[in-house]
Amino acid sequence: MRKLNTWLIWSGFLLILQSFIISKIQVYGFLNPYIYVGIFLLAPTYLGRISFLFLGAVIGAWIDFQIMSGGIHMMASSLLCYFRPKILDFVIPRADEEDLAFSPIDIGIGKWLIYAGIGIILHHAYLFSVDAHSLNEPLLLIWRTFISSIASTLLITSVLYFSKNQLDK
Repeated sequence: MRKLNTWLIWSGFLLILQSFIISKIQVYGFLNPYIYVGIFLLAPTYLGRISFLFLGAVIGAWIDFQIMSGGIHMMASSLLCYFRPKILDFVIPRADEEDLAFSPIDIGIGKWLIYAGIGIILHHAYLFSVDAHSLNEPLLLIWRTFISSIASTLLITSVLYFSKNQLDK
């Protein structure tokens, strides 16, 4: 996902998929997959920090507009965009300097699951803790974050693997 054109196509596909199909999935309030987070995880590293934060805010605001959530996706997306360079540097050192690709096909499933898992857990933990409006039931919050993070990570990874051949053409 080093090329901007490939990333833009991928981002549009994920936003459409999230807006029209995935946002309708909700199992008892616990399983809320958010695959639009993959846009931030696969964004090119040469985007500036401020422009990347702005992109996170705009995409988060779009999701907020779609599901009427009042700005919590914008905040969670901006938080992920702020910490993404640190997470990437932790999992794949020098990925930014050497312009390395960091999709699951390029770095391997193990590193990808660590990288995506940390980013998605960060996003979901903030999102669900703000959405809960309190920390009265911490085990319920942890369970909801854990289940939704696993679902989001698996969905993003599977969509990446299935669409890899289509995006490379």
